[in-house]
Order: sequence, then C-alpha cells, then structure tokens
Amino acid sequence: MNASTPSTRAATRLIALLLLSMAFLTGCSALSSSTSPEASAPDIPGVATTPPGYAFPSGDSLTVATWNVENFVDEYDNPYIDNERENDPPDDMYARFRLFIRGIRALDADVVVLQEIESEAFVQTIAEEHLSDMGYRFFTATESPDWFQNVVLMSRVPLGVVESYSDVVTPVEGIETDNGEPEAQSLTNNRIWRATIHARPNYSFHLVGAHLKAGPGPRNAGWRIGQVRLLHERFNDLLATDPDANILIAGDLNSLADSPELRLLLNNDDRPAPDSLQEGTDDWTASFVDPLHGTKTWTHPSGDPERQLDYILLNDHALPELVAGSALIPRPLSDADMERLSDHLPVRITITTTEQ
Repeated sequence: MNASTPSTRAATRLIALLLLSMAFLTGCSALSSSTSPEASAPDIPGVATTPPGYAFPSGDSLTVATWNVENFVDEYDNPYIDNERENDPPDDMYARFRLFIRGIRALDADVVVLQEIESEAFVQTIAEEHLSDMGYRFFTATESPDWFQNVVLMSRVPLGVVESYSDVVTPVEGIETDNGEPEAQSLTNNRIWRATIHARPNYSFHLVGAHLKAGPGPRNAGWRIGQVRLLHERFNDLLATDPDANILIAGDLNSLADSPELRLLLNNDDRPAPDSLQEGTDDWTASFVDPLHGTKTWTHPSGDPERQLDYILLNDHALPELVAGSALIPRPLSDADMERLSDHLPVRITITTTEQ
C-alpha cells in the first residue's frame, strides 16, 4: 500500500467534509418537512380553539337565557354541605326534576345561566343523560365550598377564559359591624363570574352570570352595591384592553327595576343613580341597557308575577346585536308547572353573531 502524501490527505478530508455537510443539510430539510406540516388556522382568533370534531352552528344568531330554578338539588348528600334541603331533598324533587328537563327543552336556548342549582356536575349529568340531543357540551361554575346554591352555565358553543370572583372581599356599602368597622363580605361572590363565549369563529362576547344577594333592607342593598362596584371595576379593566368588547349580564339580580343598585349597575344616562351613589361612577366605562325596561313584564313570583328580579343586560357595544323584539319572559311550561318548578320565570334574548 502506497503511503499518502499530505496533499492527498488534505483533499480527502475536504471531500469528506463536503459530503458530511450535504448529508446534514439534506437531513434538516427532510426533518423540517416531516415535523412541521402546514398548520390549519385555528377556529377562534388567538390561542383558544375548538375541541376536535366541533363544528360551529351554521346560523347567524344565538339565544341566551337565564333562569333561577329555586333550590334545585340532586338526590345525593354532599358531606361538605350541612343543609337540610341538600342533605335530604324534599319529596317533590323528582317531579321538579322532570319539569326542569321539559322546561329546558322548551326554552331551547344556546346558552343558559342557571341560578340556585347545586353544581356544575349535576347540570352536566342532566345534559348528558337527558338532553343529549340538544348539543350542550360546555359547562362552568365557580361553586361555594359549603353551600348548595350556585350559578352554573351550560352552552352549545365553546367557552374561553372564566374569571372567578369567589374570594374577592367586597364592601357592604353603608353598613358597619358591631365594632364600628365597615362591613365586608366574600360569602356570595362565588355566585358572580365572567366567561368568554365563542359564539362563532369571529364573534365572541363576555357573559356575566350573577345571583346577587337576596333580601330587602339597607344591609342587603349595600351588599349588592358592593358586588356591583366590583363588576364595574372588572369591566374597566376589560374595556381598557378591548374597548369594543360585547358584555352581557344575565341572572337573578335581586334588584327592582328602579332600585339604586340596578341603576348603579346600568350606569347610563336614562337611569341615573341617586346622588348618594354617584361617587366613583364617573370613571366607569361600561353602561348597560335592560331591553325589558318599561314593559312591565315581571319575573317574580312565577305564579302571579308582580316584580322584575331577573335580567339580561347588554352593554352599549352589544346592544346593536340584539334582535329587535327578542327580549321576553317565556313560559316554557304550563302556568301550574312553572309555579311547581320555580318561583322565578326565565328571561331570553336573541343576538346576531356578527358585529352590527
């Protein structure tokens, strides 16, 4: 074997390096084409998308309903909740359960906010076992750890981020404790949440589900006012990042149509708040309209309604999407059955799912 010269060894090394480089580049090209296929665009702008196999409804409208279904519990005792109704449900619960299923079917809303119902798991089980043909696939709630009345959302269309207020402490406006300190609470703020609803690929809105503190008198009104102030604080932050956000508020607000707390929540020129509640509202960016205002279409009590406690409110940006004449108080069951099921009547609206 002839010994190689320095020049031939150098040429051999050069050829080897060239071949190695070509192999490396070819491998990178193959790797790139095999692991980075062209990705399809997400259904929803941004990070959020839809579950595999989900298809949005083909129509251009969506219905939203709210209904307080009055102490509606399942048959099982939750050991962490010490309440007689939850521990040992009354005998009429099975009959009410059947009425609830019939009522939800007849109401036929795409998005439903339920108040005074035990849990998200209970609602999801009902939807899966008794309403499977209606398309309710998405659920959320921010539940109390020690009470059985919660606000639960069920929806045919996907949800985005859900904002919980469960642990926020809000003032009970105008009320002092026995020690002379301003009273505050966080006991019922789990009954208020905000969820993003992806109604269509290019149309989303923010839905607040709410069951404000019940009861008459200054203390309960002050409790609700503190909750309303919290909502407006959160709306300020939302509209600061998205000035054109569509916002709906749906629920049992336990506030009469001319009450200070509802006027404060509406924050519009047509329904000014009393002078005692004006402080701080000048900086609020959200104002709302009650499409049923002035119609005397009452929601409570269901047997012989004489007051409005239940609302679906729309902010200025969402109002153009409200279908004219669609806001109503439906009776999906007979008068007698409505009264057996709940002491409240539902509220229902239809919105278009394109910006108007």
